[in-house]
Amino acid sequence: MVLELLSNKQLLKNDFLRAARKTLRTCQIFGTVPWYVDLFGSCEYEQKQRKLGSWRLWCVQGMNALYSIGLAAMVLTATVLQHYEFDWKMPFMTRMLYIGEYITGNGVVLLVLIGCHYQRRYYQQFAEDLLAITVGIASCGAAVDFQRIETIFNRLLVGVTLFFGTGLAVDFLYNNRSFWAFLRSSSVYILSNIVNVLGLTQYAFLLYFIFLFYSDVNRLLTSYAHHVPHDKRYARRRTVAAGGQENTTIATTTLLYDYAHLVDLLRAIHLELNELLEQVNDCFGVLIVSTTTTAFVVLSLQFFAIYRATTVRAWDVADTLLLVYTVLWIVLNSAKVLLILYPCHLVQKERDRTGPILYHFSPHVKDTALNNALMKFSNQLLHESGHQTACGLINLEMTLISTMVGALTTYLVILIQFDTAVTQGQADTNSSAMAASSPGS
Repeated sequence: MVLELLSNKQLLKNDFLRAARKTLRTCQIFGTVPWYVDLFGSCEYEQKQRKLGSWRLWCVQGMNALYSIGLAAMVLTATVLQHYEFDWKMPFMTRMLYIGEYITGNGVVLLVLIGCHYQRRYYQQFAEDLLAITVGIASCGAAVDFQRIETIFNRLLVGVTLFFGTGLAVDFLYNNRSFWAFLRSSSVYILSNIVNVLGLTQYAFLLYFIFLFYSDVNRLLTSYAHHVPHDKRYARRRTVAAGGQENTTIATTTLLYDYAHLVDLLRAIHLELNELLEQVNDCFGVLIVSTTTTAFVVLSLQFFAIYRATTVRAWDVADTLLLVYTVLWIVLNSAKVLLILYPCHLVQKERDRTGPILYHFSPHVKDTALNNALMKFSNQLLHESGHQTACGLINLEMTLISTMVGALTTYLVILIQFDTAVTQGQADTNSSAMAASSPGS
């Protein structure tokens, strides 16, 4: 029995590693996951490290740190060059919005590149917690669909690659095929957003696992509620009649399966999922708040840029490419917000379904242990209720989108009014100057 459990655990571990392999490797290429991370601290890995020697491990860690510093320095240097070589000719409000984007964007890059090293212990902790929950779910009769997770996130990586490939092509054409201008612009916008998106992908990966676990718990509870009224074990009871004749009656005693124990296991798994969800939100909370702030600033800038582009009388190819680039960035920053909120929405929806499912159990079942387990589960759910938050500042629910849309509309109106006032002021100044310089003045 012990060997069988160990074998199943090893199989589940291999499935988990296969599902996370491509996402992990892609993140390591762009410095958003340390190179030396080992999810389960396997014996083979430890033996390999002993053979390499501690000094080689230090070399790997040092090279990884230098690589992260190099990426951050590349983005920061390109940002400074972009500001001094390109942004100086912009109007005041547009220039201020770009400065806000640069500050928040570089802050997010530093946060991801430094934070992944600072919180490297969480990689192994989260992997071990997910594996333990996977084993628990399997012992209750369900299995996590690792193939589904692998397929979804592989498609997500392909979509990210195609999107940023399109952005690079438009950026190259907009910079008149100048390599250095293209390198500067792509470092500021493309590279920084790749780092940001891959950091959020790790968050979405963990939350999608939690969503599937909640879904498995609810599916098992629904199955138990359906089978309990029809799944009885019967026992024969002998009674002696008045005439001394024995009568045999059949009476139900207990349930055929120990549903009380299974429900209690699911309750413990549900509690572990809630604790894991809180830990994940705490770990990524600062990144979520920073990304949401950056997305708001960039969306304000890009919608204002579209407004200014539509007021241009002479339209050329560069304006068309800039408009395409602007639309791509609106899609990107909207997608980053959705990459945060939609997995949270799925998790919250499945977690809230558990309570009503418990009421599907028949109240006529005469099983004290099962009724006690259901009561304990219900009481636990009362303490687990509540919205997910990021650093206690943002409620991670889909209503945040409507809040952002309202705020964006308000700020866009303010920007348009300010721009109109500045334009009219400049026009009045030019008219006065022309009148003053006319021959009849």
